[in-house]
Amino acid sequence: MPDNNHLPNVAIAPDHAENNKPKKKWTVMVYLAGDNNLTANCIGVLQQLEAVKYKDSEFKDSLCVLACFDSNTPWPKGSRYLKINCGDPHKTGVNWEIHNDLIPPEERNHRFKPPSFCDETAPFNGEPQRRAEVAEGLRRFVDWAMKQTDSDRRHMLILYGHGPVVAGQSFLARDNPPSSLLLGDLKKILSAYFHPKHKLDILACQNCVMNGIETAYEVRDQVQYMIGSQGLVLASGWPYEKILGEILKDPTVETETIARTLMKACARNLLDFAVMDRSSEQSVCNVERITRGRIPESGQNIVTAMRHLVCALRRGLAFEDSKPGKERSLRFPEVCDAIKLARLEAQSYWGEVFADLYDFSERLLKKCNEAVKLQTRLLKRMGYDGHASAKFKTTELLMIFRDIIDACIQVMNEVEGTRDDKGKLKTKGIVEESYYIGPELQYSHGVSIFFPWTLPTEPYFFTRSGNNEWVLRTAFETYCEYDFAQQSEWSLFLAAFFKATLRKVRRSSRDFALKEFANLEDGLVKEAVHEAGDVLAIDLQKSSSDTGKVDHDVWSTVKNYPRRNYLSPSDCARRLDKAGRCSYDPKNEKYNKRKEPPVSYLGWNITGIVAEVIGADVAAPAETAGEGYDEQTAAAAPANPTPPVPPAPIGSGATVTSSGDLPAGGASVAGAEPARYAAPEGGSHNPPQTRDM
Repeated sequence: MPDNNHLPNVAIAPDHAENNKPKKKWTVMVYLAGDNNLTANCIGVLQQLEAVKYKDSEFKDSLCVLACFDSNTPWPKGSRYLKINCGDPHKTGVNWEIHNDLIPPEERNHRFKPPSFCDETAPFNGEPQRRAEVAEGLRRFVDWAMKQTDSDRRHMLILYGHGPVVAGQSFLARDNPPSSLLLGDLKKILSAYFHPKHKLDILACQNCVMNGIETAYEVRDQVQYMIGSQGLVLASGWPYEKILGEILKDPTVETETIARTLMKACARNLLDFAVMDRSSEQSVCNVERITRGRIPESGQNIVTAMRHLVCALRRGLAFEDSKPGKERSLRFPEVCDAIKLARLEAQSYWGEVFADLYDFSERLLKKCNEAVKLQTRLLKRMGYDGHASAKFKTTELLMIFRDIIDACIQVMNEVEGTRDDKGKLKTKGIVEESYYIGPELQYSHGVSIFFPWTLPTEPYFFTRSGNNEWVLRTAFETYCEYDFAQQSEWSLFLAAFFKATLRKVRRSSRDFALKEFANLEDGLVKEAVHEAGDVLAIDLQKSSSDTGKVDHDVWSTVKNYPRRNYLSPSDCARRLDKAGRCSYDPKNEKYNKRKEPPVSYLGWNITGIVAEVIGADVAAPAETAGEGYDEQTAAAAPANPTPPVPPAPIGSGATVTSSGDLPAGGASVAGAEPARYAAPEGGSHNPPQTRDM
């Protein structure tokens, strides 16, 4: 068991909200981010909001719907506000619901004077049209909406648009001018109107990849319930007419019931898409329970459970102590294998960037248990049932497996709660209710976590600093600033995972053969490494074929391969940072063994034809007996083998050059300073165009 006394404290919120009597009236705010390819879909949502039979309900005065539609029409751009079933509509004399419910710009302090050809003296003297970024647009809408009704109401905010928000730049994205909402922006906007004593009752997100633990934790002081999906969301998946119709049946019920009713209406609608084999999932999360925990008096919650898990995982991913300049290896490769297999099998979303938190914990629990059973069976088959088995129970490896399994159980209980032997619910977890439709998402349990396979760099974020500069930050650096990433220490685990699973740079050719049973300390494989000649180290300014951007059809974000300034700890001791030719020399600290050439900081070595075409005409020495030499493999080799071309590390270190050479990806783990860009003369505040380096 991890020592709880060494874990930082996390405040547990009091259980007060569920004891309050619900207010009888609702204000539903709908923000439609349609300045993109969703414009027509937004019109469809407005039509559904208008189609609700408000007047037929006995609670017709208990529901006010306020909408903001951000359009991508060529001109004039800007948002349109609608006030639906919130008192008398504007008297226009026409039977056009959307038109009648539109709020004139002057009534919301949004004055715009278009140019007019009717003014013969100055036909183009209109007032310039101004557009705010997404964050300011949402803030203005929420501010306007909160002033339209009295305070004796419950509030729901529905966000419709693109996603995700965690470590991304597409949440509620707008095309003109390009902008999106960041997670910190969302928290800041909600904080102006909602707080622990007056929370937003429901935050409903019809956006991709929104029901993540990071998002819920960031708005824990502002939101009571959150509804959304962990994966992709259909643009036409939410039946707004039915959702609001269900609320009108009885708006006086508990907020939890309203949230479940909303989700059931979505499930009924999304079920029809199963005809086209489209899988879907959705969940309702009790955000208050994230900090309060399933058992408030225990002082435990999802954050403390995750810290226990992170603590055990980082112990399992530790490297052996080694002398300076020596290759480092994992102390417990069995633990690393268990984590990789669990991540491989776990339900994933958004191109393997996110994983279901419960399912990953379950898979990890099982993989650790299988590793323990395998070790025990091996001892038993060898006839060591007694003393050896007892000794195995005291090993550090088994203690790590025990701690991981125990932490996984805690995490799973905090997510879904616990049940007794008869299946009756004993304690409630974060996820109040969830469902899945179709085979592809059947292992979804309601809340995901950021868990990419390799260190993420894109998208890049630019933040303003002093001295007229922009600071470039990678996606992972941005993620590390989230409250959950810091307090759960999940970002520390991710850094350890990336290091432990990162492949070493390919340096030379090798031959393999099956070993005899004489000595199994190094396994059953004989490995003969071909000697390398001189190593070329040149400097490339960027690694691109044309534009410098990542080609996702070629580059896999699943494989944790080396890249610029992103090397395995095993390669760090042999990293070359200077341009030029590096020759074998027993006195050369970087290249004193022929079969252990150095590696490039760019994450790949030049070899073969590529080395030939750039003039690397360095003959490699013939293979001779020596360290690592294998006579059996050498005898089986061709009589006149083609001399191997020496691998050549490329690059001159992590220096940022005037041409924009960036240490992409390495800063978060290695602790390098973020790249900075000076703004051009004239004071332009537009960040430079980014490109993958």
